[in-house]
Amino acid sequence: MKHRSISFSVGAGMMAACLLLSACTSSDENGPVGKLLGYNNFAYFNTQSTWAFMPEGDEASETEKALWDEMKSIFARVENSVSTDIEGSSVARFNAADAGEEVEIDKTAYEILQTAKEVYEKTEGAYNPAVGLLVDLWGFTPRFTDSDVVADSQPYDREKYWEQLPDGEYIQAFLALSDFSAVTLREDEGKYYALKPETAAIAVDGVTYTMQLNLGGIGKGYAVDQAAALVRASGQEYGYISLGGSSMYVMQNPTVDANEEGVRPWKVSVNNPRPSEFSVSSYASVSMNDVFLSSSGDYEQYYEIGGKRYCHIINPNTGFPVNADPDSDGSGIAIVSVFGLTAAEGDATTTALMAMGKDRSLEYIAENLEDKDVIFVYYDGQADSYTVYTNMEEGKYTVLAEGMSVVKF
Repeated sequence: MKHRSISFSVGAGMMAACLLLSACTSSDENGPVGKLLGYNNFAYFNTQSTWAFMPEGDEASETEKALWDEMKSIFARVENSVSTDIEGSSVARFNAADAGEEVEIDKTAYEILQTAKEVYEKTEGAYNPAVGLLVDLWGFTPRFTDSDVVADSQPYDREKYWEQLPDGEYIQAFLALSDFSAVTLREDEGKYYALKPETAAIAVDGVTYTMQLNLGGIGKGYAVDQAAALVRASGQEYGYISLGGSSMYVMQNPTVDANEEGVRPWKVSVNNPRPSEFSVSSYASVSMNDVFLSSSGDYEQYYEIGGKRYCHIINPNTGFPVNADPDSDGSGIAIVSVFGLTAAEGDATTTALMAMGKDRSLEYIAENLEDKDVIFVYYDGQADSYTVYTNMEEGKYTVLAEGMSVVKF
């Protein structure tokens, strides 16, 4: 199985570990204002969490150390709420419930599910966290991707799932369980509940399956939103927060000169989704500050069968991974990034755009994201070509991959 980690490298000269940047000395009122320090941790969401900041002195203060500890507590709380493989999490208990059962959940899961419902409705179901069984069917849940997770095998498992497509009977059955609109939420006297719909059960070969939620992506975004609120409340103005690179909050960059508008933007390098086709590590660089950004792609986790790429993002209309429907020639969005939503909304929205495909995505962006910055790479399977689509102003972005044409919309 092939894995590709999706991430953003922020700032020229930054080491991959993101632990420390060399100090910068102020030159004048518009020059650099300080150095950048950073903390890393790999304990949450099976990915790297990073906080880069400008310290009060030469080293991190006790206040800044306490902020990082509080951020880690946020990450742990969110993961313990939405993880499918942590026993007792709100999502794990919902997934284990029978159809028609109402499950008490924590406030974190309730708020994440509220946002998920909003994006589900806005995208007309293109973002759908109720495809959890399909994600597992295709081999992209922690029991496949995390060697530390031990879980029971399932009747629909294939011996070598990365070489054999799943049985179509399971695809159709699990699609029938993905009506997220039927999940209802309620709050009562400070307690929170989610109802698994009575219709969310189906039997295949004598085994009954019920709706399964997967909130991993939007959960990471929610954690970034919470961490960003904490940092802003502390008075921090410089640095960034990242969870796996796909969910980020960037403030201002203390290591660069202020521009004509008086701000100090970061250069956000967006990963090249096809390193076998283009020799650069990043296909584009985007100038941004004081904004949340989210990205989704078909290259973070995938395998290939018969020359077709099967990734971890499921098309909720077909039950197949995006860009890999049976009648597909492989055409589709390879990576999409949105700047300006909350991180939770952004993570859900970029997932939806991947599922929509180029034409519907362009319509959705024009109707719903006209005041946000969007950039994506589209692969045309018939022409075997890659095109960058963006609504960003000239000078805000630079395409680094030679051979990718650009279309402004």
